[in-house]
Amino acid sequence: MNDVDAIVVGSGAGGLSAALRLKQLGASVLLLEAMPSFGGYMNPFRRNGYIFDTGVHYLGKLAPGGSFQMLLQLLELDKAVSFIEIDPDGFDRYHFPTFELRMCKNRAAYQQRLLSLFPDDEKAIARYFGVIDRLLSAFSDPHGPPKTWLDRIRYILRHPVLMKYHRATYQRLLDGITRNPNLAAALSAHCGNCGLPPDRASAFVALMLLDHYMDGAFYPKGGSGALRDAFVQALERNNASLQKRTPVTAITRRQGRFQITTARGDTYTARTVISNVDPIITLRDIVDPALVPRAIKKKIARMTPSAGAFYAFIGTTMDLSAAGMTDANLIHYGHDSVNRTYSAIDQRAPTDPFPYFFMTSPSLKDPESGHAPEGHHCLEIISGLGHDHIFQQWRRTTVSRLRGEAYQELKEEVGMRLIQSAERYLPGLSKQLDFVEFATPLSNAYWVNSYEGANFGPDQTPRQFGPGRFMDCRAGIEGLFLAGAGTISGGVLGCMASGVWAAQQAVDHLDGKTK
Repeated sequence: MNDVDAIVVGSGAGGLSAALRLKQLGASVLLLEAMPSFGGYMNPFRRNGYIFDTGVHYLGKLAPGGSFQMLLQLLELDKAVSFIEIDPDGFDRYHFPTFELRMCKNRAAYQQRLLSLFPDDEKAIARYFGVIDRLLSAFSDPHGPPKTWLDRIRYILRHPVLMKYHRATYQRLLDGITRNPNLAAALSAHCGNCGLPPDRASAFVALMLLDHYMDGAFYPKGGSGALRDAFVQALERNNASLQKRTPVTAITRRQGRFQITTARGDTYTARTVISNVDPIITLRDIVDPALVPRAIKKKIARMTPSAGAFYAFIGTTMDLSAAGMTDANLIHYGHDSVNRTYSAIDQRAPTDPFPYFFMTSPSLKDPESGHAPEGHHCLEIISGLGHDHIFQQWRRTTVSRLRGEAYQELKEEVGMRLIQSAERYLPGLSKQLDFVEFATPLSNAYWVNSYEGANFGPDQTPRQFGPGRFMDCRAGIEGLFLAGAGTISGGVLGCMASGVWAAQQAVDHLDGKTK
């Protein structure tokens, strides 16, 4: 199939959603994936009898009526994959030096939990949730998103909260709510999900992340691979053409049709293209520069990626339940200030303890799906490294085994220090390792083609929220659309929504004349 209505480049959550929605709308589709497996961050890996997730650790908005649930229904996947609810009384356990906060299901319950921790801050907590209410009201405006300048003026007049915070950091929002540093830390605890401290994160992003989990947190039964497989099987049933190990090296346009060239020298043509590859890579390195408008080139030049992360994938003989772990995620902050913790990440020496890490166990969240051999557990520990991390010197060498012994030794040293840092919660873990594999931001850059190993696409700062990214999924080139973390937002839900929206626009571009 060398000529189709639509070609989708990349098979992360955005690309798979785009391809499936295109098929539902009647287009002929070719999906091209560079790696040996589909799925991007939804692609797990298996080692020595253990199955590890690379990016899907928990999901929100899956309760009845939730936006994620409705998106699955639209894609006709709601019956193909099921979800396990993580402990509703505390699916995130945030550990600070002087207090612990357990994030729970239900907004009223969470608000009461904050009040029990900070009884003298009732008014501040009420102000905080009032801002959330006004923001959600704006985002669910029945008049829909503004389409003209006059619409925008009316929209802002109806929702002044947008004018107040659209360029604000989350810290600025918090400064207007409370002077209690511990309450500010508690209200910032979830910022790890966007990879930024409150003094850099967009206020809107931080509030939407909190709201994302207010109706509970869920894990796909069978792990991230079950969600990926539901997409792939649906595409195969709908006769989409799927190709792995097919890196796209060039996108150009000739005689009104896009021409795609792969690393093998094969060419494919289509009337429309959706790229799930990072916008910086798509528009700077793959698309013919002559097609890219000057304004888009300037936008790309201004964009900055989010920071990368370091991963420890562990198979252990330790009884994690007996050691105190549950199906909840455990998040460690080394300081009562989240901003200070992030500064410590940037300043950390290789032998220092990790000031921040996220720890989760797929075998505890889903004990019946064979994530680990009988009597064993799999454990994943993740920590940020900052932008100027110690592995940058090898970024030009794309293949891990070619980076030499120095890289491998440093990776091992950093990884074992991360495991030792986690032993404050799991004493003796380093002596009960059955399997361990470490991954750096360079691993991300290779396996999911993220720009500079970024974990969340472009940094979700105020400047790169909304119009600062490619929120409309348009690339500035007629017939070429974008999906993934560089569009609406990072995270599985945002990426899936971008794929659906890009597909709808691509079909509109086709004028309904499909093959």
